[in-house]
Parts: sequence; structure tokens; C-alpha cells
Amino acid sequence: MTEKIYAKKSEIAELFSIAPHTLDNILTEVRRNPDFEKIILKWGVKSVRINITGFEEFLRWKSKKRLKSL
Repeated sequence: MTEKIYAKKSEIAELFSIAPHTLDNILTEVRRNPDFEKIILKWGVKSVRINITGFEEFLRWKSKKRLKSL
């Protein structure tokens, strides 16, 4: 059995316990960050897949960045 690499937005929201609206805001931030923009695959209007590992790395980076500013 293979481990899933990409997930839908709804699956990411459920996996990381994030509200859908909040996830949309986070994904906008991901798209604007050149270091992480490649974790999102978008090939159509409603066809979006997110790399699960990459998204977790982004959240860790964002958390580390936030802690440094405190």
C-alpha cells in the first residue's frame, strides 16, 4: 500500500484541523512564498492538490518564524 502524497483542500483541512476559510488564507500565503509555491498543484478551476509533507513543512516554518518574532 502506498502512502498518499497529495490531498484535496478538504482533506488537508480535516488532517490539520483547520477551518476551510482559514486554509484558503494559508494557501494564498503559500502561493506567494517562492520557497513553498511548488507544493500546490492547480490544473483547473476546481482541481487543486496540496503536497501533505510540503504543507506540514510550511506550517513548521510559519510557526518558527512566529516564535522568533515574539
